[in-house]
Amino acid sequence: DRKLFLDAAVVQQGRLAEQHSSLEKDELMKMVKFGADQILSGKGGTFTDDDIDALIDKGKAKTEAMQASLKKDAQHDLANFALLPEDTSGIDTFNFDGKNYRDTDKRTTGNFINLPQRERKRNYDVNEYFRETMAVGMKAHAADAASKKRRKGPALHDFQLFDKDRLEEIAALERTIATKKEEAINTIKDLRMRAGSATSMAMGGAPGQSREELLALAKDMESKLDEFQLTEEDEEEKTQLQKEGFPDWSRKDFKCFVASLERHGRYDLDNVTKDMEVETGKDEREVHRYFVAFWFNYQRIAEWKKVLDRVEKGEKKILRLRKIRDAIQEKVERHLEDTFGPFYWDAKEGKNRLKAKLPTVAELIHYSWPKMKINYMTFNRGRSYQEDEDAFLICMMHRHGYGAAERIRLEIRRVWQFRFDWYFKSRNAADIQKRCDFLVKVVERENEEVAKKDKKEKEKQLKKMNPINEAFEEAAKAPRAGNLKKPPPAASSPKKKKK
Repeated sequence: DRKLFLDAAVVQQGRLAEQHSSLEKDELMKMVKFGADQILSGKGGTFTDDDIDALIDKGKAKTEAMQASLKKDAQHDLANFALLPEDTSGIDTFNFDGKNYRDTDKRTTGNFINLPQRERKRNYDVNEYFRETMAVGMKAHAADAASKKRRKGPALHDFQLFDKDRLEEIAALERTIATKKEEAINTIKDLRMRAGSATSMAMGGAPGQSREELLALAKDMESKLDEFQLTEEDEEEKTQLQKEGFPDWSRKDFKCFVASLERHGRYDLDNVTKDMEVETGKDEREVHRYFVAFWFNYQRIAEWKKVLDRVEKGEKKILRLRKIRDAIQEKVERHLEDTFGPFYWDAKEGKNRLKAKLPTVAELIHYSWPKMKINYMTFNRGRSYQEDEDAFLICMMHRHGYGAAERIRLEIRRVWQFRFDWYFKSRNAADIQKRCDFLVKVVERENEEVAKKDKKEKEKQLKKMNPINEAFEEAAKAPRAGNLKKPPPAASSPKKKKK
């Protein structure tokens, strides 16, 4: 009844109920014919109508008894439902096949099975296999387990700037001492084993082989085991070398450090420190210490030549950018001086003509960039770009810096002077950068020509200021007396031949 209740509450009313609840013709015929074949094919007796009525009455009585028990026992809901009835006398879930298994094994915990422990794989070691086979124990090093651990040593990477050569020498010395100590322990163990089977001196033991002498020798060797260790000087040197390194620096930190050096150069410590703090989270003091140690001990790194090449290439880029910036700065200053110099500055008196405050450089460039003149010299300007467009690009490089092509592209779209210049406005960042590279070459050549002219003018002024030097130069150019050539003889009239 409880199982039927669960079926009605969970299965029949839930999603597992059948979608088609109506009975078909074949199903009804099966219900009517159920059991009829067994009755008709039965042998050894006859069945009358009275017998069939008795069977029906018996089935009705059984059905009424079952319904009564359902009304009594199945009056429950899902909140207080239980599979076992209230009267559980004589019912035990541990009864199976006429035997009660309740007290069979109380050590088992529930229905769980104790699984065996998994055997872990171990690397095959020939020495260990033969030691186990020949019953040679591993307890010979029990008195000095630390010496065996020191043999492996910590993993030292080259970018951690350890003095690996000296540390390896100390590690090799430690291994040698540990091997000697191990041999001494094995000798002590062998002496004690021999002493166990040797005879005493009182019983006539041979000199040097008696029990007392062997035990005394083993005790003496055991007292000297403390001597098998590094000296104080070697221990102090090892500690100092380990402190000089950077064990907490990973390869990722080293790559960030080299990239920062390539980006800022070897002399810009502040920017390198800021990059390391942001990218790796290293402390400022630790970065400074690594910076100094790196430039003192960079040859300890296996690929230090490649690292220096990267840093030098980065520094060349920085130097080139500075030269470009200085060239553009010189060009803009010369343009502003030629444009606004006569209005704001009195060269004779050496002071500002106007009492008002001078405008800023950005304001002067904003109003004067269309008047900038560019001397293309031998360079072909090309038909695509005009002079005012090139002047605007030079001024924008002065404002935003060389390489900021995307910012310059946005500035071109904002300026009202180019609102109908569709070609210039439609250039992308790559095209603008190419034109800026061309203009940098033009400006550098123009600056060289201006510098040559200024140099010649200064030399002329120096000559005017020193007339003595000018006289010496004129005298040097004049021909000397010893170098004068004789004038050619005058042409004489031809003599008449005598007849």
